[in-house]
Amino acid sequence: MNKFKLAIGLHNHQPVGNFDSVFEEAHNQAYLPFLRVLEKFPRIRLSLHQSGILWNWQEKKHPEYFELVRKLIAAGQIELMTGGFYEPILPSIPDRDKLGQIALLNDYLKAKFGARCAGLWLAERVWEPHLPKILNQTGVEYLPIDDTHFLYAGLELDDLKGVFITEEEGAMVKVLPIQKKLRYLIPFGTVEKVIDELKYRSDKNAGGLAIYADDGEKFGVWPHTNEHCYGDGWLEDFFAALCENSDWLEVCTLGEAAMTEPVGRIYLPTAAYTEMLHWSLPAKAFTGYEEIENLLKETGQLEKYGRYIRGGHWRGFLTKYEEANFMHKRMLLVSNQLNDYMVKNPQDTETIKRAKHYLYAGQCNCPYWHGVFGGLYLPHLRTAIYENLIQAEKLLKSNKAAVILQTEIDYDCDGHPEVIVSTDKFWAAFKPSSGGMLVELDNYECNFNLCDTLRRRQEGYHWKLSQAQLDNGKIDKTASIHDVVLTKEVGLEKLLVDDWYLRRCFIDHFLPPETDIDRFLTGHFGEQGDFVLGAYEYRPDKERGTIILRRKGHLWRSDGVKAVTIEKRFYFAGNSEVISVNYSLTADDEDIYNVRLGIENNFNFQAGHSDDRYPFFGGVKKPNTFLDSLITQKNCGTVIIRDDWRRFSVALSADKKAEIWHVPILTISLSEGGFEKVYQGTSLVHIFDLSLKKGRPFEVTFLLYAGQSANMPNRFLNARAGIIA
Repeated sequence: MNKFKLAIGLHNHQPVGNFDSVFEEAHNQAYLPFLRVLEKFPRIRLSLHQSGILWNWQEKKHPEYFELVRKLIAAGQIELMTGGFYEPILPSIPDRDKLGQIALLNDYLKAKFGARCAGLWLAERVWEPHLPKILNQTGVEYLPIDDTHFLYAGLELDDLKGVFITEEEGAMVKVLPIQKKLRYLIPFGTVEKVIDELKYRSDKNAGGLAIYADDGEKFGVWPHTNEHCYGDGWLEDFFAALCENSDWLEVCTLGEAAMTEPVGRIYLPTAAYTEMLHWSLPAKAFTGYEEIENLLKETGQLEKYGRYIRGGHWRGFLTKYEEANFMHKRMLLVSNQLNDYMVKNPQDTETIKRAKHYLYAGQCNCPYWHGVFGGLYLPHLRTAIYENLIQAEKLLKSNKAAVILQTEIDYDCDGHPEVIVSTDKFWAAFKPSSGGMLVELDNYECNFNLCDTLRRRQEGYHWKLSQAQLDNGKIDKTASIHDVVLTKEVGLEKLLVDDWYLRRCFIDHFLPPETDIDRFLTGHFGEQGDFVLGAYEYRPDKERGTIILRRKGHLWRSDGVKAVTIEKRFYFAGNSEVISVNYSLTADDEDIYNVRLGIENNFNFQAGHSDDRYPFFGGVKKPNTFLDSLITQKNCGTVIIRDDWRRFSVALSADKKAEIWHVPILTISLSEGGFEKVYQGTSLVHIFDLSLKKGRPFEVTFLLYAGQSANMPNRFLNARAGIIA
């Protein structure tokens, strides 16, 4: 009689842009010790997937890890799996990039280990029904995928006895259902409970198969799991128990499992693991989903009816977070540019190869979404995505003459066109349909998007903040991060804010007299005008590099509604790092007195409380001030934000003095370690108190410098008390 099989798969990954110290910690706390334990148990065989990002890092920093992997492959204990080299969400990238990403990792693993990979790790198990065809083209024969997908298709848990076949246009792949219960038991349940669950499955399906495949970070990186898995010996005890039950249980690789007789054919719906589908929902739906799920748990009906309650899908993050959508659409633009370049310059293989690596790195999935992991909320991960995309684009345009390119295109796919400007120094995107704001400003020289901020918003999990506890070292080591609520500091609930507009550049406020910097910080301030979210008319100018945006709007005042027109003109030069912005405000029908105009600009330099990033006002640095400081500077014309680590500066000068507010953007998000405060950028708001005479425009001109600190023009460096030299 055939033994019951347990097929094990392990997935290790660190995102592009993550800190070297995080890579090092994960390697030492999880990846290496896991294989050291595996080495002690020759009868335990499993499949290993690592993203190309992680392989590259380990090859440079820990070549001995490669020797260990080679040894375990030779001993038959490890089978390697492929995937997208830079761990993209495959349905979110063009098919040509799917093929390229998988081929890149295939080639790498063959070169380094002599491996021919038949199995694929699907990033975040995000499945869409068109995938089988493209996977089949890459030579993929099988992939593990959550039992959730199968339950959504109408199957019962008891139906998941082995391998299934799915296809698209006759192109087939095998899908292996990962058991959610095993994902939660390993390594958080006792070894006895895991064996009992496997025995139960064996009794119901003699000679059958169970699939376990999950993140390797659970074995040492998640809170307290290193002590649990290695200090307390859970992993050794688990492997020992598997060997002790070898009379009825055989441990095998996913590839060996895929060779078993298929159970049948299946067509899986669009899905991911249950938690991901929950996280992708908007805040209100997120909470509603949680309520119904808890109700089913309390009544003991979750297992029976849970499959009929499902969340959203991964693409929902692109609706939930405008910032993720901007990043995604920027990536698609660069992908199209590379494809065009390949068609026109097929002989330039070196540029194409380098540009592909940058583009593919810019497709790394982690900062495009957010759940219990920091993801989108981590500025250094977003910065890395933009850095790679800008590098790719810069390569593709490097041989072109110095020209200004200007176009109108629905860049973010919302039904309204954006205005795109490209020069030798900048790539800029304006959104006329939403406040006429500047939503992206990339500097080619520094490969940096200055406007990469994140607005504060309500998250469905924020209500748990009141229940969160500090990790004092006494937290249950066997609790999953999905079950324990931690916070990294107390009092974070006071910082919860829901911004009602995108935090980008040249946002036009008309503020009531009672609005001060403290009220602005809270996000709960009045708005007399309809310009922040209102649509601006884009007027093409015959002079390339000139963007004219105009809105005839209104102010709601105690003495009635007033008509006001704002026109703002942006001037780009082909090879200059200075952008000129001219504002013109006109009272259309009558004089308007005591107007408080606020022009808001938001920039992000990642570290809010670091000595090497700080503001200057009127050429003077205030003592003990940081980018996360709350500062009011009166009667000032020039503010500079310096980033000495990046050697980059932003300088903003107005030809009329103003009161300048320097306001940090702080979000509260959830990560593996619990709730945390994250700096997302700094708002610089120029406040002008003025009166408007009918038909007589008020004008103010800004000069915006964005580039290397050493290249900043003297007119910014010599500014004192608001006087521009």
